[in-house]
Amino acid sequence: MKLVGLIRSSFNPLFFQAALAAGGIALMAFNFLQFAVPHGEGLIRFADISWSSLPGLQFALYGVLVAVMLLTVVIHTVLTVAFLGGLFVWLGGRKTVTGLINDPYRNVTVFPVIGSLAMSANVLWAPVGFFVPQVASGLQSLMLPSLVFFGILIVALFSLEYKVLRVVARGPVDTSKFNFGWLADVFAFGLVALNGSGIAVNAQDPVIARVAGAATLAVIAAGLILLAAKMFYLAKNQIKTRRLPDTPVLPAFFTLVPILCLFGISLFRMPPQLQTLFSIDLTRFSSLVLNLTYAVAVAWVVFAVVLLANYFKSYFMRSKYSPPQWGIV
Repeated sequence: MKLVGLIRSSFNPLFFQAALAAGGIALMAFNFLQFAVPHGEGLIRFADISWSSLPGLQFALYGVLVAVMLLTVVIHTVLTVAFLGGLFVWLGGRKTVTGLINDPYRNVTVFPVIGSLAMSANVLWAPVGFFVPQVASGLQSLMLPSLVFFGILIVALFSLEYKVLRVVARGPVDTSKFNFGWLADVFAFGLVALNGSGIAVNAQDPVIARVAGAATLAVIAAGLILLAAKMFYLAKNQIKTRRLPDTPVLPAFFTLVPILCLFGISLFRMPPQLQTLFSIDLTRFSSLVLNLTYAVAVAWVVFAVVLLANYFKSYFMRSKYSPPQWGIV
């Protein structure tokens, strides 16, 4: 109870990055099992793994992954509930909320709330369904509520982005002060797109699939435009200043990696929707898009590690924790 009280009294929207990271780790473990373990159509369940017939190393590997998945699902759920309580209290302080939204250098820190809630929907479908057969077998009954939730996330995402962009447009804003933490809104676009693409490819109801597909394409398009614009400014500023940002925000360089992967997966899922909505057949290019985005993500990891080599040697293990370090997670 003391922890809950502390969260509510000192709440910051960036807290949701912890819940987001836990959900992401749970989803990673699930995806490995989904593609590594032979099973029937649909999403894998705990009962699909023939534990008694597994070789020793596979048994240990799958056991660790299942344990990690269960632990991170619990962590994600507990943190989400606790942070939502803090969020509602925080929203009651209008001056604080307005002050943050009107600060062009900090207002993107509200987007992890939307991103984490989008991750919660994916955690419910996949890792929770892995452990709870009723969720997995009733997946289609979740499609309509999921679409409604997806719609709420889209409205919140675009409304918040409009407010943020309006503050920047109102100016004057010194864009040289921005760093890769400025991509927090693009990250949220990627997470919401992942949520919508999941509905589009899993829903058996054609109306739900079409609506989710069209909305997801809009989110992907807006997110990619936003990413291109922000990367242009960040690259321009980096070349102009000829020095790295301050140490606490250096890990934010890695935020680009999950963003690329999220958009890559979402785009990989979209060709059937493009065929249905616009009679455009891009199915043969979907694997190319996925492989290309992952190749760029890996290249960026190598680039960032080399660029921040001194940070990892001198500061990473010694410096105090800062929110951008979740970018590495």
